Amino acid sequence: MANPELNAEVLLNLGFVDVGRWQPNGDYIAYHLDGEDAAANEVLLDARNALYAFVKGDQVLYIGKTARSIRKRYIVYCRPGKRQATNRRCHRNIKTFIEQGTEIRIFAFAPITHLRYADFEINLAAGLEDSLIGEFQPPWNGKDKGKPITEDAEREEAEESEVEAPAAQPASDIQQEPKASFPAPAPFSITLGQTYYNKGFLNPGVEVSRFLGKDSDPIRVLLGDSSNIVVSKINRTANRTGAVRVVGSNQQIARWFRTTSGRAIPCMAGSSIPTRSS
Repeated sequence: MANPELNAEVLLNLGFVDVGRWQPNGDYIAYHLDGEDAAANEVLLDARNALYAFVKGDQVLYIGKTARSIRKRYIVYCRPGKRQATNRRCHRNIKTFIEQGTEIRIFAFAPITHLRYADFEINLAAGLEDSLIGEFQPPWNGKDKGKPITEDAEREEAEESEVEAPAAQPASDIQQEPKASFPAPAPFSITLGQTYYNKGFLNPGVEVSRFLGKDSDPIRVLLGDSSNIVVSKINRTANRTGAVRVVGSNQQIARWFRTTSGRAIPCMAGSSIPTRSS
């Protein structure tokens, strides 16, 4: 039996972010990002190896993990394939509640940390999944011999390949989420010093920083193109000038620098406008 003291507030205190809600979308459902930080929260949807939860009031109904991006995971809840038992169950439950006028909130957990073991980065979300489901025992999580079970991350890619595009509307309409309104990209150049090359820390400079988001906002780093996205974080306290430093997932950025050796350029998109560096 779940501990009644384990409610939605506990997840928020752990670092989950209330990013939006589920809403009707014809015969299906769609997710909608809301609130003052909707633009910053939209960036979180590109985070990989993240946790998410569906919440009704204070009750945590479901906890899941995605090995890919939260955005891709949510799409299969909008329109689940015929053989996707977990997605169909959640889709059906969400749709039933929202048709009755009950709001189902969406929480996301994509911490950008520097946790390491020896030379290896540790994904906090992956480490918490089993423990959270075991303690919260969310009613929508499938049961295995009477116990809540986690999703099989290895099954996600096969499930996502089954998602059928809607016949009457473009797939882009599925997500009905607010998009940040960005001006044109502001190009800038940096000199690739040893810190960038070896550690992956990005300091785009004072002038460029005025185009980026506020301290602790998530930021996309597109390594070459949109097919290779890293979600990092804006830090405005590391530099005495208040200029932005991009922190989090820095080893991935460093590896990309070392692999490309300047043959391509990253693009950083925060909650304000996208910028480019070379």
